[in-house]
Amino acid sequence: MSDPNIRNRKIEHIRIVVEKDVDFPNECSEIYDEIILIHRAFPGIDLSDVDLSTRFLNYELSAPLMISGMTGGDPLTTKYNKKLAVLAEEFRIAIGVGSERSLIIHKDEAEIIRSYKVVREIAKDVPVVGNIGANTLLDLRNEDISYIISSIDADALAIHLNPAQEAIQPEGDTRFNARILERIEEILDHIGVPIIIKEVGNGLSYEDVSLFYSMGIRFFDIAGACGTNWILVEKYRQKDKITTTIADHLSSWGIPTPVAIIEARAAAPDSFIIASGGVYDGLRAIKNIVLGADLNGVARPLIREIYLRGLNAGKAFLEMMIKEMKIVSFLTGARNISELKKKPFILSSDMLSYLEQRGIDLREYKEIRGGI
Repeated sequence: MSDPNIRNRKIEHIRIVVEKDVDFPNECSEIYDEIILIHRAFPGIDLSDVDLSTRFLNYELSAPLMISGMTGGDPLTTKYNKKLAVLAEEFRIAIGVGSERSLIIHKDEAEIIRSYKVVREIAKDVPVVGNIGANTLLDLRNEDISYIISSIDADALAIHLNPAQEAIQPEGDTRFNARILERIEEILDHIGVPIIIKEVGNGLSYEDVSLFYSMGIRFFDIAGACGTNWILVEKYRQKDKITTTIADHLSSWGIPTPVAIIEARAAAPDSFIIASGGVYDGLRAIKNIVLGADLNGVARPLIREIYLRGLNAGKAFLEMMIKEMKIVSFLTGARNISELKKKPFILSSDMLSYLEQRGIDLREYKEIRGGI
């Protein structure tokens, strides 16, 4: 397995995500605006009563947040992973690393290894999640999988699905056939940590979650189509004019984050659902929890703040986000995550129509949205 461009690609991805407009149209503002939480003029609690702590992978987190896996695999990425790990440890939130394929290709290069290991070296007391592409599993031995887990002492392994990105990427690997399912079944028997099935920004459907749920997987990161659009990221790297035109046509392709939460929870009622994709503020994060998510993943806003303004800007972003989450929770009258999942919500007619056509009964859904 070789990929001569992988190191440059890691750097290009960061630069494009930070410098270019690669989000989905309006970042799903209309969809989120039409999800209404009920304001309580008399919340029945004090703001100081709100406690958003939660458990994930046997760790106690201060808030239902995770720094989604973004980077690693080139010495220049070490400084970003180091700062992200500092934030995860300081705020007691989970953190993931970017795809560890480079770790296998360059397993004899100390600087490459360190770009990943630095995360666990700093984030010692919070969950760390490894990361590998589903298609890459076809090229790896079980020993390789064990290595990418042990190298960062990962508490779980995210297996990411990114067919849309790969279809536009110049070096794209579009192998997403049934052999991957066989490999995942083998890996489930081989490793001692949970697998998280993860999209990268186009959303997980009911059908996808049902499939992997039937295999025994109970962790899903739905990564909906509201945040960073990797079709557009790869468009900026693509020199083929036909493919760049196709990328423009597909710029809205995917399942929006709020809808993907409902699809995933409906398919896997007792699973742990991570909502990522356009989670750019505390209000959205709380809406995701009320809809049925257990945790929120944040990526682009943090890497952008760190890249442009440094570590303190990343801290300020998280401080504001967590404070906003607490205030919104307070205004619904919810003391904690468990109470948030029981709070009423109103959906737009468009979302109701979508759910009806997908065969999801909203009344029945509200009974199961609490999850595990």
